[in-house]
Amino acid sequence: MPFASGWDLYALHRRADLHAALAELRQRAAVHARPGGVFVVTRYAEAERALRMPELNAGSGVAESFGARAGPLHEVMTHWLMARDGAAHERARGLVRREFTPRRLEALRPFIARTAERLAAEVAREAESQRVDLVSRFAFALPSEVIREMFGIAREEWRARVEPLFAPGTAGGEPGGFLNALAHYFFEANAKPKSAPAESLLSRLRMPDAELGVLSPLEVVANAVLLVSAAIDTTTGLIANALLCLHRFPEQLAHVREHRAALAAAVEETLRFEPPALSCSRFAARAALLGGVAIPAGAHVLISLAAASRDPERFAAPDSFDLSRAAERSLAFGGGRHVCLGAALARLEAELALGALLRAAPRLALDCDVRWRDDNPTVRAPRALWASSGAAQ
Repeated sequence: MPFASGWDLYALHRRADLHAALAELRQRAAVHARPGGVFVVTRYAEAERALRMPELNAGSGVAESFGARAGPLHEVMTHWLMARDGAAHERARGLVRREFTPRRLEALRPFIARTAERLAAEVAREAESQRVDLVSRFAFALPSEVIREMFGIAREEWRARVEPLFAPGTAGGEPGGFLNALAHYFFEANAKPKSAPAESLLSRLRMPDAELGVLSPLEVVANAVLLVSAAIDTTTGLIANALLCLHRFPEQLAHVREHRAALAAAVEETLRFEPPALSCSRFAARAALLGGVAIPAGAHVLISLAAASRDPERFAAPDSFDLSRAAERSLAFGGGRHVCLGAALARLEAELALGALLRAAPRLALDCDVRWRDDNPTVRAPRALWASSGAAQ
């Protein structure tokens, strides 16, 4: 898929040597001016500042990555949280944030833990006699089931209408086609308000608030699409990348097996070392200065989270996967007023997933020679992660 001029950094995201390519950019400059009024940020200090600068508003990078410049998909992408600013953003974010409070996430913990343990046990049994793809059978299956539960959608309907849109190895065709299909599904569902359980996420997104008001039907659909796509794609990438990193660095895997308290550190180091969300974007509402580079009003800013997370000015030995690293979080979930609402949920799922699989399949061996996804230029994750144990090895 060709990208518009200036957004060609997305082409790098499809390369096997992604981090080497980003390192070259980072070494040349902190901020790069590209054609088409796009500025690319590659160093940590400038990326962190860009995420919080009042001059920079929500960007259109995700829409650009899918070539969505008109039509229903563009309409959805311009009405979800990532695209709003000011009062409209505060209102919508406040209404969506009600569903991601610590109390609500803690209530989900038992369901996530049970699901992770069930999936891990299934994988462990199969891996004794054959190779198993940990992406499709585990890293994808868990977040898919969790977000299905949150939306209160029957498992049969989910597996028929939603899950196939994201299933590993099935992406293809028109860029953004799966998001178009997902939007169509939620437009249908939102037109039948009584079809969703009262406590489901879809029903709760429609609930008014005395102070904040209510989401419009288009905002409900747009944010449902955002929540499902981010919950599945990003968390699948986080779990798969964590498994891959631990098996590529066996001394770190041994440490986690011995010290289960290190699971949280493994998740955090994965977010820095191999972040599933590669970038985010901003739009210059006013002229700004970033890294000594003048950003004119009307310009686009593409922030490379992957490049910033391996900046040697911020992280010692950044190309090493090291769980003893100081507990300092990366920019993997963005920052500022547009920081990811689902960050705590993704961390919780990943930590419970890793713990469940390590307990259920302690002798699991992975084939670490992987091919990376190239269907979504905003996500970094292996297409498949083949594993086996016992007689299957």
